[in-house]
Amino acid sequence: MCHIEDYHIRTHSTFATNCQTKINKQCCLSWSLGNYVAMLSDKRDCSSITEQDVKMTKDLLTSCAGHYYNTTLKSTCDTDKKSRHFCSGIPKKCIKFQSVYNILHHIADVNFVHPNKQNQEPFLTYAVTFLPVVGGVDSVELFKHIESWPKDFGDEVRVSGANFGIKDTLFNQHLIADSVWLLISGIVIFLLLWLYSLSIFVTIMTFFMMFWSLEMAYLLYIMVFDISFFPYMNLVAVIIILAIGADDVFIYVKVWEMAKSERNNGTFEKIVSDTLKNGSVSMFVTSLTTAAALYCNAFSSITSIKCFSIYAGTAVLCNFVLVVTWMPASIVIYEKWCNCEKLYNPELGPRKNVCYYICKLPQQTYHKISDWCRILFEKLLPFVIIRGKFIWLVALSVLGILGIVVIFFYPRLKLPSSEKFQVFSSDHLMERYDFGLSDQFWFERQQRKQEILPLRFVWGIEATDTGSNLDPTDKGDIVFDGSFDPTTPEAQIWLLNFCQDLRQMDFYQNVGGFEQTNCFFEFFSHFMQQPCSTDFYNQKPCCNYSTSIIKSPDLMQCIPVYIPSLMNSPSVIYNSFTPGPRFTNGRLSALIVEFYSNFHFTTSFPNMSSFYTSVDQFLDEKLKSAPSEIKNGWFISELEFFSVQKSLSDETPMTLGISLIIVTIVTFLTTLNFLISIFAIVSIAFVMFVTIASLTLLGWELNILESVVITVAVGLSIDFTLHIGVSFRNSPDLSKDMRIVSTTSKLGGVVTMAAITTFLAGALMMPSTILAYQKFGTFLMIVISTSWLYAVFFFQSLLCVLGPHGGFGQLHWPSFKFCSRSDKKHVDKTVYLTTESTSSYYPALSSFSEPSQDMEIQSNTHKASLFQHRRSRSRGHYVKAETRSDSPESDRSERKEGQVKFSGGSEIGETASEVRDDWTVSGADDSVFDEPRGLTINELEGRYLSVKPSPIEIHFAESLT
Repeated sequence: MCHIEDYHIRTHSTFATNCQTKINKQCCLSWSLGNYVAMLSDKRDCSSITEQDVKMTKDLLTSCAGHYYNTTLKSTCDTDKKSRHFCSGIPKKCIKFQSVYNILHHIADVNFVHPNKQNQEPFLTYAVTFLPVVGGVDSVELFKHIESWPKDFGDEVRVSGANFGIKDTLFNQHLIADSVWLLISGIVIFLLLWLYSLSIFVTIMTFFMMFWSLEMAYLLYIMVFDISFFPYMNLVAVIIILAIGADDVFIYVKVWEMAKSERNNGTFEKIVSDTLKNGSVSMFVTSLTTAAALYCNAFSSITSIKCFSIYAGTAVLCNFVLVVTWMPASIVIYEKWCNCEKLYNPELGPRKNVCYYICKLPQQTYHKISDWCRILFEKLLPFVIIRGKFIWLVALSVLGILGIVVIFFYPRLKLPSSEKFQVFSSDHLMERYDFGLSDQFWFERQQRKQEILPLRFVWGIEATDTGSNLDPTDKGDIVFDGSFDPTTPEAQIWLLNFCQDLRQMDFYQNVGGFEQTNCFFEFFSHFMQQPCSTDFYNQKPCCNYSTSIIKSPDLMQCIPVYIPSLMNSPSVIYNSFTPGPRFTNGRLSALIVEFYSNFHFTTSFPNMSSFYTSVDQFLDEKLKSAPSEIKNGWFISELEFFSVQKSLSDETPMTLGISLIIVTIVTFLTTLNFLISIFAIVSIAFVMFVTIASLTLLGWELNILESVVITVAVGLSIDFTLHIGVSFRNSPDLSKDMRIVSTTSKLGGVVTMAAITTFLAGALMMPSTILAYQKFGTFLMIVISTSWLYAVFFFQSLLCVLGPHGGFGQLHWPSFKFCSRSDKKHVDKTVYLTTESTSSYYPALSSFSEPSQDMEIQSNTHKASLFQHRRSRSRGHYVKAETRSDSPESDRSERKEGQVKFSGGSEIGETASEVRDDWTVSGADDSVFDEPRGLTINELEGRYLSVKPSPIEIHFAESLT
């Protein structure tokens, strides 16, 4: 330890300039074990001590430890018998240099030479070195130097913790430095968005959208909500916007591509209209639930939680507004002027420029991945869900029930157990000292034991907080009780009896000495009863009073005489913190009565609650008999940390309940199906239980950030479940198994992509030093993984087993036609169908209504079959059933009812036999679901193969369901 100090600490450039110096301008020695050994051995410094010196000091500590532990050895003990600090019965060697006391009390850990371990060899586990450097901003560089050391110095010495008093300063610096992890998270999401949208322009505009969302929210936060306090926790909103913004863009881009690929897509205005009509509902619902969950925390009485909920909720809503305004405009600009086909044309030159790599490489990567995704989400995942539905239900139900046990029974989600607020990761040197090592030393334990809670009772001031609950620096104004008057005889008698009864209570503690200021009227009456004299303080009417009750005029005249006498008394410390009367403009406006309790401060919420309740009940009982002029008293003590615990324990369940109610209402209004809504709530509840249980097992306590996280989890856990529920609801004409197949093939890709981006956003925050970033990153990874698992496997298995048949339990929005023209107006009833695995779109029916009767397939088969639409090998061409008879293209003369037409188009490099083979293989793969098939490919070949192979379009008079 001496070597570390001499060669690693004192050689640092800032040590000599910041250390405390002697008269000769040399830095003082440290309070360290090595220096005390050297001093007791008459050595110059600790570098010259020997093994024999160490053994001698250890024997000295062992022999003198008993005097320390029986409290006879104190820091003030002196060897001089004439000194008033002389400690009798203690050997001089134990008092020399006060070394024994300082080593045992300040330097060595509590288990070193403990009296309960007399038969064991003393073993030193921890030792403190007090450097002669003032903690503060000037010591930041020295701490960073110490922090950069290796963890171990040999086999016996390790730097385990430090406390330089610079936690706030370091926190502000790390808050900026850790922003690099937000940047890395943004870069990863940028690459995924670029790969998914195949457009770097759209990706860049997406990040501009996220930035403007945060800026708009900040503008509203400052200007509209008029909040000047911006806690650091608000920066967590950046992670939320990165995750939610990317998810919304995934949905919008996919629906845009679907709308653009339609044959009757029309102008850009129609494509934008179709995209917003079919995609905005999903984005709005998910944004609304997340924002609502955040806004629920605005009811909290903790300022940082309230401010964060307002800012983050506003940012989520601003993001949705920009998704439906900024993104359509950005994509239109891209399609018109920034499209890859417009920027790069290989026919004009063989050289591959930057545009080639920007446009083509992401497309190649996308196509390779999409082929595997198509197999996963169209074949493998539906098969796993349907065939293993009972296994998923049982396994995930048991997991959810275990989550309930962990949260409410063992080990239980607990309230915070430390009054210290952790801001860095648990392995940080300062946090390791505050939360682990500080309890290993007697001086730290004694400091906590001295924190006796006062019994403070106040009259004359209303217990009203007039300050802003959104600004912790705004203390507000004092509101005086106009009815307060302690000068009446009744009030004086009641106050004297109150003080006497208080001393009889179990929670009262007499600390010794005269309590001259604790109960003002007790000693004031003694002062008034003193005999009169020529002294200024003992003159009429302030002397020779025969009773303890003073008349009101005499009381007001003599108080200004009594208080100066207290201030001049050597036995009384009288200042602004001293209990007693308070005056405003010469009027006695307030009175404070204060005693000591026998209760020490603790972080245990039940113990603190018991103390507060017992004292508060005592006061309430006494106030029932109090005169009206002093009936408005109240009790207060050092209860700041207890107040935080109480707010968290009372308000977190309330905000969580409000969030669940909002989610339930939104789920039902979106699906309009009782069974789907009930199953969705069950799935979301299990997600909540498993998420909170996982955080509990990781050692989380219900602190400020954790309270926000639990509420936000409600909003984030509903998204995937709601998408799947709506998709299942929109295909009532299929069997339940085929509805699961359809939902998984259409939504599996985008739900998984959204989960991956959110998971990565959280994972990339884990290397951060700031604890809030780490914890929110952990939360995002757990909640999004659990939400995806329960939405894809549990919720769909539940629908597959107990889900509604057809339209069972389905409600519909009423249709209103107040203004309609008599002539028939064209109605666009285009239905978008795709089996591409990366689709984020579920069929868009107006107001989520059920298909009408005229949408049924006209077929000669006994049972309607599910047409398998296959994507061709050339991107952008699909086998589709697209238009209705009343669409703009239905009047073309070459189309006839029931006709299958092979129209001319671009070459796809596929023969009729290849089409037949692909169809046949696909049918074989789907046979496991036992779905009857309709018209076979052989029948189609026999009737219509008279034209050369081209992209296939199947046109019916009535559109497919």
